[in-house]
Amino acid sequence: MPVFKQDRSEIKVTMKTYDKLIKFITFNLGDVVQITGNESTATSLITRMMNKKYIVRIRKDLYTCIDLSTGDTIANKYQIATAINDKAYVSHHSAFEFYGLVNQVYNIMYVSSEKQFNEFEFNGITYKHINSVVEEGVVKHKNTNGIRVTDIERTFVDSANLITKIGGIEELIKITEAIDYMDAKKILFYLNLYNKKVLYQKVGYLIENYYKGESFDKEFFSICLKNAGNSVRYLTSNNEGIFNAKWNLVIPNELLMGEFNEYI
Repeated sequence: MPVFKQDRSEIKVTMKTYDKLIKFITFNLGDVVQITGNESTATSLITRMMNKKYIVRIRKDLYTCIDLSTGDTIANKYQIATAINDKAYVSHHSAFEFYGLVNQVYNIMYVSSEKQFNEFEFNGITYKHINSVVEEGVVKHKNTNGIRVTDIERTFVDSANLITKIGGIEELIKITEAIDYMDAKKILFYLNLYNKKVLYQKVGYLIENYYKGESFDKEFFSICLKNAGNSVRYLTSNNEGIFNAKWNLVIPNELLMGEFNEYI
Protein backbone atom coordinates (compact mmCIF):
# COMPACT_ATOMS: atom_id res chain seq x y z
CA MET A 1 0.00 0.00 0.00
CA PRO A 2 1.39 3.45 -0.90
CA VAL A 3 2.50 5.50 2.08
CA PHE A 4 0.04 8.35 1.43
CA LYS A 5 -2.90 5.90 1.45
CA GLN A 6 -1.71 4.48 4.76
CA ASP A 7 -1.39 8.00 6.17
CA ARG A 8 -4.92 8.84 5.05
CA SER A 9 -6.21 5.67 6.69
CA GLU A 10 -4.44 6.50 9.95
CA ILE A 11 -5.76 10.06 9.90
CA LYS A 12 -9.28 8.80 9.30
CA VAL A 13 -9.05 6.36 12.23
CA THR A 14 -7.49 9.01 14.45
CA MET A 15 -10.18 11.61 13.74
CA LYS A 16 -12.95 9.06 14.08
CA THR A 17 -11.59 8.13 17.50
CA TYR A 18 -11.16 11.80 18.40
CA ASP A 19 -14.83 12.46 17.61
CA LYS A 20 -15.80 9.66 19.99
CA LEU A 21 -13.38 10.61 22.76
CA ILE A 22 -14.36 14.26 22.79
CA LYS A 23 -17.78 13.19 24.06
CA PHE A 24 -16.17 11.53 27.09
CA ILE A 25 -14.81 14.88 28.38
CA THR A 26 -12.15 12.82 30.24
CA PHE A 27 -11.15 9.25 29.48
CA ASN A 28 -8.65 6.50 30.24
CA LEU A 29 -6.98 3.63 28.40
CA GLY A 30 -9.95 1.36 29.05
CA ASP A 31 -12.26 3.77 27.24
CA VAL A 32 -10.01 3.74 24.19
CA VAL A 33 -9.79 -0.06 24.29
CA GLN A 34 -13.58 -0.18 24.10
CA ILE A 35 -13.38 1.85 20.89
CA THR A 36 -10.47 0.00 19.25
CA GLY A 37 -11.08 -3.46 20.69
CA ASN A 38 -7.39 -3.98 21.38
CA GLU A 39 -5.14 -2.66 24.17
CA SER A 40 -2.01 -2.53 22.03
CA THR A 41 -3.84 -0.58 19.33
CA ALA A 42 -5.36 1.72 21.94
CA THR A 43 -1.96 2.43 23.50
CA SER A 44 -0.42 3.24 20.11
CA LEU A 45 -3.37 5.43 19.20
CA ILE A 46 -3.11 7.41 22.45
CA THR A 47 0.61 8.00 21.83
CA ARG A 48 -0.03 9.11 18.26
CA MET A 49 -2.86 11.44 19.27
CA MET A 50 -0.74 12.98 22.05
CA ASN A 51 2.10 13.60 19.60
CA LYS A 52 -0.32 15.30 17.23
CA LYS A 53 -1.73 17.33 20.16
CA TYR A 54 -5.23 15.96 19.73
CA ILE A 55 -5.29 14.79 23.33
CA VAL A 56 -3.30 15.56 26.48
CA ARG A 57 -2.38 13.46 29.51
CA ILE A 58 -3.72 14.94 32.75
CA ARG A 59 -2.18 12.33 35.06
CA LYS A 60 -1.56 8.60 34.99
CA ASP A 61 -4.30 6.97 32.88
CA LEU A 62 -6.41 10.13 32.66
CA TYR A 63 -6.67 12.13 29.44
CA THR A 64 -8.80 14.78 27.77
CA CYS A 65 -9.13 15.99 24.20
CA ILE A 66 -7.85 19.33 22.99
CA ASP A 67 -10.25 21.66 21.23
CA LEU A 68 -8.57 21.87 17.80
CA SER A 69 -10.05 25.30 17.12
CA THR A 70 -8.84 26.97 20.34
CA GLY A 71 -6.07 24.78 21.71
CA ASP A 72 -7.84 24.59 25.07
CA THR A 73 -8.58 21.35 26.87
CA ILE A 74 -12.14 20.06 26.59
CA ALA A 75 -12.31 19.19 30.31
CA ASN A 76 -12.42 22.04 32.81
CA LYS A 77 -10.86 21.82 36.27
CA TYR A 78 -14.11 20.71 37.94
CA GLN A 79 -14.57 17.89 35.44
CA ILE A 80 -10.97 16.83 35.93
CA ALA A 81 -11.40 16.81 39.71
CA THR A 82 -14.49 14.63 39.45
CA ALA A 83 -12.72 12.22 37.08
CA ILE A 84 -9.75 11.51 39.38
CA ASN A 85 -11.59 8.48 40.71
CA ASP A 86 -15.17 7.25 40.98
CA LYS A 87 -15.57 8.70 44.48
CA ALA A 88 -14.00 12.12 43.88
CA TYR A 89 -15.93 15.37 44.21
CA VAL A 90 -15.24 19.11 44.40
CA SER A 91 -15.32 20.50 47.95
CA HIS A 92 -14.39 23.34 50.33
CA HIS A 93 -13.13 26.56 48.69
CA SER A 94 -13.27 24.96 45.23
CA ALA A 95 -16.96 24.15 45.70
CA PHE A 96 -17.72 27.74 46.70
CA GLU A 97 -15.77 28.85 43.63
CA PHE A 98 -17.97 26.56 41.51
CA TYR A 99 -21.02 28.35 42.92
CA GLY A 100 -19.53 31.77 42.16
CA LEU A 101 -19.29 32.80 45.81
CA VAL A 102 -15.59 33.67 46.07
CA ASN A 103 -13.79 36.88 45.19
CA GLN A 104 -10.40 35.29 44.64
CA VAL A 105 -9.88 32.32 42.32
CA TYR A 106 -7.25 29.91 43.63
CA ASN A 107 -4.81 27.77 41.67
CA ILE A 108 -5.65 24.93 44.07
CA MET A 109 -8.50 22.48 43.47
CA TYR A 110 -9.70 20.77 46.64
CA VAL A 111 -10.98 17.29 45.88
CA SER A 112 -12.59 15.10 48.55
CA SER A 113 -12.60 11.35 48.15
CA GLU A 114 -12.64 8.12 50.13
CA LYS A 115 -9.85 6.96 47.85
CA GLN A 116 -6.45 8.53 48.37
CA PHE A 117 -4.63 10.04 45.38
CA ASN A 118 -1.32 11.78 45.05
CA GLU A 119 -1.34 15.53 44.61
CA PHE A 120 -0.67 16.56 41.02
CA GLU A 121 -0.52 19.68 38.85
CA PHE A 122 -2.11 20.22 35.47
CA ASN A 123 -2.45 23.46 33.49
CA GLY A 124 -1.36 25.54 36.48
CA ILE A 125 -3.90 23.98 38.87
CA THR A 126 -2.78 21.82 41.79
CA TYR A 127 -5.25 19.08 42.70
CA LYS A 128 -5.16 18.33 46.44
CA HIS A 129 -6.83 15.40 48.17
CA ILE A 130 -9.00 15.87 51.28
CA ASN A 131 -10.16 12.78 53.10
CA SER A 132 -13.91 12.34 52.78
CA VAL A 133 -15.38 11.92 56.27
CA VAL A 134 -18.99 12.58 55.24
CA GLU A 135 -20.52 11.16 52.07
CA GLU A 136 -23.92 12.86 52.10
CA GLY A 137 -24.49 16.19 50.37
CA VAL A 138 -22.64 15.46 47.12
CA VAL A 139 -24.71 16.47 44.10
CA LYS A 140 -24.55 16.46 40.31
CA HIS A 141 -25.88 19.66 38.82
CA LYS A 142 -27.70 19.72 35.50
CA ASN A 143 -25.75 20.54 32.34
CA THR A 144 -22.33 20.15 33.99
CA ASN A 145 -21.31 16.87 32.32
CA GLY A 146 -21.22 14.88 35.52
CA ILE A 147 -19.43 17.27 37.88
CA ARG A 148 -19.83 16.12 41.49
CA VAL A 149 -19.73 18.90 44.09
CA THR A 150 -20.89 19.39 47.65
CA ASP A 151 -24.08 21.40 48.07
CA ILE A 152 -23.95 24.87 49.65
CA GLU A 153 -24.84 23.69 53.15
CA ARG A 154 -22.39 20.81 53.16
CA THR A 155 -19.68 23.09 51.78
CA PHE A 156 -20.32 25.61 54.54
CA VAL A 157 -20.06 23.02 57.32
CA ASP A 158 -16.99 21.43 55.71
CA SER A 159 -15.32 24.83 55.50
CA ALA A 160 -16.09 25.72 59.11
CA ASN A 161 -14.53 22.39 60.06
CA LEU A 162 -11.37 22.95 57.99
CA ILE A 163 -10.93 26.71 57.81
CA THR A 164 -7.48 26.30 56.26
CA LYS A 165 -9.16 24.76 53.19
CA ILE A 166 -11.30 27.85 52.66
CA GLY A 167 -8.47 30.40 52.69
CA GLY A 168 -8.88 31.52 56.29
CA ILE A 169 -11.66 32.86 58.50
CA GLU A 170 -11.87 36.20 56.67
CA GLU A 171 -12.58 34.42 53.39
CA LEU A 172 -15.23 32.22 55.04
CA ILE A 173 -16.92 35.30 56.51
CA LYS A 174 -17.03 37.02 53.11
CA ILE A 175 -18.53 33.88 51.58
CA THR A 176 -21.07 33.61 54.42
CA GLU A 177 -22.17 37.18 53.73
CA ALA A 178 -22.49 36.42 50.01
CA ILE A 179 -24.70 33.33 50.36
CA ASP A 180 -28.33 34.12 49.50
CA TYR A 181 -29.92 31.05 51.03
CA MET A 182 -29.08 28.05 53.19
CA ASP A 183 -31.44 25.36 54.46
CA ALA A 184 -31.31 25.18 58.26
CA LYS A 185 -32.39 21.53 58.30
CA LYS A 186 -29.54 20.58 55.97
CA ILE A 187 -27.04 22.46 58.11
CA LEU A 188 -28.21 20.58 61.20
CA PHE A 189 -28.14 17.29 59.30
CA TYR A 190 -24.48 17.74 58.36
CA LEU A 191 -23.58 18.97 61.85
CA ASN A 192 -25.13 15.82 63.27
CA LEU A 193 -23.06 13.69 60.88
CA TYR A 194 -19.86 15.41 61.98
CA ASN A 195 -20.93 15.23 65.64
CA LYS A 196 -18.36 17.78 66.81
CA LYS A 197 -19.30 20.23 69.55
CA VAL A 198 -16.89 22.89 68.32
CA LEU A 199 -18.51 22.77 64.90
CA TYR A 200 -21.92 23.57 66.38
CA GLN A 201 -20.28 26.56 68.06
CA LYS A 202 -18.51 27.83 64.96
CA VAL A 203 -21.42 27.34 62.56
CA GLY A 204 -23.93 28.85 64.97
CA TYR A 205 -21.73 31.88 65.58
CA LEU A 206 -20.95 32.48 61.91
CA ILE A 207 -24.56 32.20 60.75
CA GLU A 208 -25.86 34.38 63.57
CA ASN A 209 -23.34 37.14 62.95
CA TYR A 210 -22.56 37.09 59.22
CA TYR A 211 -25.27 35.31 57.24
CA LYS A 212 -27.53 37.84 55.49
CA GLY A 213 -29.89 35.48 53.71
CA GLU A 214 -33.27 34.22 54.86
CA SER A 215 -33.32 34.25 58.65
CA PHE A 216 -32.77 31.07 60.66
CA ASP A 217 -35.34 30.58 63.42
CA LYS A 218 -34.61 30.46 67.14
CA GLU A 219 -34.89 26.68 67.18
CA PHE A 220 -31.84 26.34 64.93
CA PHE A 221 -29.64 28.35 67.29
CA SER A 222 -31.09 26.58 70.34
CA ILE A 223 -30.13 23.21 68.83
CA CYS A 224 -26.62 24.47 68.05
CA LEU A 225 -26.18 25.80 71.59
CA LYS A 226 -27.55 22.61 73.13
CA ASN A 227 -25.07 20.47 71.18
CA ALA A 228 -22.12 22.81 71.66
CA GLY A 229 -21.42 21.83 75.27
CA ASN A 230 -19.91 24.09 77.91
CA SER A 231 -16.24 24.12 76.94
CA VAL A 232 -14.53 27.28 75.76
CA ARG A 233 -13.06 26.84 72.30
CA TYR A 234 -11.45 28.99 69.61
CA LEU A 235 -12.97 30.16 66.34
CA THR A 236 -9.54 29.91 64.68
CA SER A 237 -6.11 28.62 65.65
CA ASN A 238 -5.34 32.08 67.04
CA ASN A 239 -5.38 31.68 70.83
CA GLU A 240 -5.77 35.38 71.48
CA GLY A 241 -8.99 37.35 71.22
CA ILE A 242 -12.22 38.22 73.01
CA PHE A 243 -14.56 35.75 74.64
CA ASN A 244 -18.10 35.47 73.29
CA ALA A 245 -20.13 34.14 76.22
CA LYS A 246 -23.14 33.00 74.20
CA TRP A 247 -21.12 30.62 71.98
CA ASN A 248 -18.22 30.00 74.39
CA LEU A 249 -15.88 30.99 71.59
CA VAL A 250 -12.72 33.08 71.59
CA ILE A 251 -13.00 35.42 68.62
CA PRO A 252 -9.84 36.95 67.05
CA ASN A 253 -9.59 40.67 67.75
CA GLU A 254 -9.85 41.62 64.08
CA LEU A 255 -13.25 39.96 63.83
CA LEU A 256 -14.85 41.62 66.86
CA MET A 257 -18.50 42.54 66.59
CA GLY A 258 -21.21 43.07 69.19
CA GLU A 259 -20.76 42.95 72.96
CA PHE A 260 -18.23 40.61 74.55
CA ASN A 261 -17.64 39.73 78.15
CA GLU A 262 -13.96 39.55 78.85
CA TYR A 263 -10.48 39.37 77.38
CA ILE A 264 -8.66 36.04 77.19
